[in-house]
This record gives sequence, C-alpha cells and structure tokens, in this order.
Amino acid sequence: MGFKEHRIADPQTTPCDLASYTLNYLFHEGYLEKDAVSALVVVAQMADHLTPGNSKVIHGQLGLPRDCFCTDLYENCIGFISGLYTACSLIAASDIEEVVLVTTDAGACYANKLDRNTYPLCGDAAAVTVVSKSADIDDKISFVFHTDGSRREALIVPAGGRRMPYSEETAKVFQDEMGNYRSLNNMHMDGTAVFQFVMEEVPPLVEEACRYAKVAKGDIRYHLTHQPNRFMLEKLADLIDVPRSILFNNIVENFGNSSTVTIPVNIAFNLGERLLTERPLVCYSAFGAGLSLAAGVDRLGKLDFCKFLEHPGEGTIAYTAS
Repeated sequence: MGFKEHRIADPQTTPCDLASYTLNYLFHEGYLEKDAVSALVVVAQMADHLTPGNSKVIHGQLGLPRDCFCTDLYENCIGFISGLYTACSLIAASDIEEVVLVTTDAGACYANKLDRNTYPLCGDAAAVTVVSKSADIDDKISFVFHTDGSRREALIVPAGGRRMPYSEETAKVFQDEMGNYRSLNNMHMDGTAVFQFVMEEVPPLVEEACRYAKVAKGDIRYHLTHQPNRFMLEKLADLIDVPRSILFNNIVENFGNSSTVTIPVNIAFNLGERLLTERPLVCYSAFGAGLSLAAGVDRLGKLDFCKFLEHPGEGTIAYTAS
C-alpha cells in the first residue's frame, strides 16, 4: 500500500500553528507582505476551537490587517480543490487581487492507533497557496464537483456532532471483524466501498474536467491527485489510461495522508523547483468523505516559490532563519 512513514504533529502543535508558521516564513522571506493580505481562506477538517474558526485564529496569531476578509471551509480530502475554487470565485466576483489559501490538518491521532484501516495512512501538514488575479482572460482554472451523500457512511466519524454527541458510550473501544480497534469517536472507513467509489467515479470525472476545459486528456502533463495509498493510485492511473509516472503515488509513503494538504504536498515534493520556470498543463483530482469528488484543469507554473518547510514543533508560529 506504500505505508513507510508518516509525519505527525506533536500534541502542542495545532492546524493553525502549522499554517501560521508557514505564513511567517513567507513574510520573513519577502514572498508576501503581511499588511497587504486582503483575503484569507482556510480549509480544514480539524479546528483549534469549536468557535471561532481557524481563519480568525490565524488572523490573530499573525496580526493581519483588520480589513482582511477571513473565511473557513470545513472540508476534507477534496479541500484543496474546494479552496482553490473559493479563492478563484472571490477574485472573479470582487476587486480582490490576491487570496491566501491555507489548507491544514493536524491531529492524525484522530484515528485510533490500533485501527490499521486508518491510522497508518494519516499525516499532518499545512500548505499556503497564493492565488492572484491574471491579466490574461484565458488564464483560468476549470473545475468539476460531484457528491453522493447516500454513501456518506463509508467514511465517517459517527460521534461528536449533534446527531451523536460525545459520551462515555461513544468513547468505548470495540474490535471489528478485521481485528481493528476503534470507538465511535474515531474515524471509520469502509475501505472496500471507498475503493470501489474511486475506481468507478474518478476516471469519468477526469474525462469531464478535460472536456469542460476543452483540452485533450493526452495533453495533461501531470495528474496531481489526492493520495490515500499507492495501490489505489496505481490502479487509478491504469483506469484513467495514463502512465503511472505522471500520476504520482509517493506521498503517503513519505508523509502520510494529510487530507486537504496532499495535493500541495504532491506538487512541492514531485515538481518543486521545476514549477519556478515551467508551466505544465495539470489535472487536479480528489475524492473523500461525503462521498465527494472534485477535479480541476490548470496550467500550473512560473511560481515565485514552491518549497518545503519542516515545522520545529512545540506549537511555535515564529519563523527565524537558520
């Protein structure tokens, strides 16, 4: 399945800490001006608090301008594409010139360590993506979204919401028929159902996204896909009928599945500095709880930066050059 190691934040480090540390790096290195940040979109499935939202926490941690528009999306594995769509919509519908998109996840222990069906694939990360208005009318991203809520129980945390609040009963650990241990407070995944959903639904989704973008599937240079495990992505490449070498499958084995962050991690890890000079045609695709699907076609590149940072831990948000 490609499970070798995963990156887990220490208990003191929250989703907002990871994000604020990354943004402080961008401010320190001059890639962004703090006083010029006019819109912040934060996408996460884990929150520092029940209220306020993560965007307000990050705003306060960094001391962003008071007229900065802040909003939160509660989203999981399709979250990067949903956030990208939201950022593009803000730019298209207003006089906002630039949106800072944060996707973040910390709390992989949300899965029970004794549940081999979920815990080995989980990881923690944050990504910052800066989306700017282009003067070229043809410079756009084409999006496609689908949802099948009738299959929502295939990937679910049963307890913790209003339908089933946390209690002593929901915290009781039980063993399933596969020998995995979890409680109703933990994530539950029907791996077979999710695998079937992805194999059936993602290939036509990619075809639809290419048609909508008016590009041939063969012109896509890279498929930048959400990464649950290597086996699933190898089979998916075969079904989409593209070389496995352009549908990367090496993120979970090196970092773990960080939900909303796997596509940015995929981009930075596999393309990195190439995107500073190149501008390949790419297809983003993702699938996750809901069950939900998302895809986008974009000419990605000529970036100002595309780098990895290692967070030092202990909840820090301060970046200092080493």
